[in-house]
Amino acid sequence: MASHKAFVLGATGVQGGAVARQLRALGWNVATIARDPDSAAAQALGAIGVQVHQGSWTDSVALEAAMVGSKSLFLNLVPVMENPASELEQGREILRIARLAGVEHVVYSSAMFVPVDDPNHILETAFKAKTDLEKLVQTSGFPRWTVLRPGFFMSNYLAPKIHLLYPGTAETGLFQLAMEPTARLPMVDHEDIGKYAAAAFLEPDRFRGQVLHLISEVVPVERAMETMRRVTGRNIRAKYLSDQEVEAMLPSHPLMVLQQVAARLVEALDDGYDAPAEARKWGIETNTFGHFVERHKSDFDETFRNV
Repeated sequence: MASHKAFVLGATGVQGGAVARQLRALGWNVATIARDPDSAAAQALGAIGVQVHQGSWTDSVALEAAMVGSKSLFLNLVPVMENPASELEQGREILRIARLAGVEHVVYSSAMFVPVDDPNHILETAFKAKTDLEKLVQTSGFPRWTVLRPGFFMSNYLAPKIHLLYPGTAETGLFQLAMEPTARLPMVDHEDIGKYAAAAFLEPDRFRGQVLHLISEVVPVERAMETMRRVTGRNIRAKYLSDQEVEAMLPSHPLMVLQQVAARLVEALDDGYDAPAEARKWGIETNTFGHFVERHKSDFDETFRNV
């Protein structure tokens, strides 16, 4: 597989970085694109042999140059809440370039999602873009495609994501949660996304046409709080907000709606769903939230350094 080349979108980020590292560990050639090739993240990729090209996701010329010779594509786009439709537009152009480059297998990292009541809700619009992009991946004429639907990211509890999803928590240790104390979260370690993507590229025919939920572990939210307290030794805890409190906070913290959706994601799973057992069917051993916190203890210490 040493001569096989994959283009990994977003390799300087959490998901793409995990995919790039694992493919390089397997001896694959890996290329990506970065606005600043001199950034710490880009330099770390270069140090393990990833080809880092300068450019942006909207720079078609740079993408064409970076994707030359790639037979595999890891597609991972970040929603733009101010313009959710842009995700589909970006994806359409990237897939066009991938076809021209001769890509034979697209692995698209989408998202687990559940419908919201309001069709005009910003999350419904964002999820629609991902649904439409899933369909586009499936119908764009690639010989093979695989759709991955990650659940709630364990890294949401770390900087910088915590500042967007839980404003003020890094400073106080108090999570103000728009969910019930009994909520269970289908969590995913980004390294497990890397495992799934690498497995799909290694066995493209086995993963052809698959739409897979990616869950490392279903974790009760109170256990997540206890795990972070135990590992960090810091006073990390939760306050569960009433519906009225959530409504009052939404104008100043609109991303709180993501918490509400996260708490409903388990509804998309069958009763008795066993995440590790499902992963083992594909030859993958997933991590637990405890493993994640232990592995990133220094990051948790830095995130909650004032707690």
